[in-house]
Amino acid sequence: MLLGWDDWSLARLLTLILGIGYVMLWLQVTVWHWRGKFHKWQMWIPVIALPIFGIVATFLALFTTEWLGLLHTLLSAVAIIAGIYGGLLHISAIKQRTGGFKMENVMSGPPFVLPFTIASFGVIQLLLLWY
Repeated sequence: MLLGWDDWSLARLLTLILGIGYVMLWLQVTVWHWRGKFHKWQMWIPVIALPIFGIVATFLALFTTEWLGLLHTLLSAVAIIAGIYGGLLHISAIKQRTGGFKMENVMSGPPFVLPFTIASFGVIQLLLLWY
């Protein structure tokens, strides 16, 4: 883990960029879930978790230590699981709308691709950390 992270390698730079990306996603997700009035407790998961993911990724890029790498490995796995879970919840919410899974509901309903994007960030982070 963290091989070649002594200088600003591509993996370290991408970790910093993904850390900032987590924070940007957090801002957008918080606005959308606030608009949804947090009517389900699961809506709090990304609102709480995304800034933690972003802060840890940023700190790992700036201060490369073994324990931060292990913590970020664990958080990346959590991001993958939470992203897949959120994506399935979003797909289920679209299906429950009037008319089911139609283009109009996909366009106006919860963005089902966004949680899978969070999961993909976790996969990318694991690849950056361990390969």
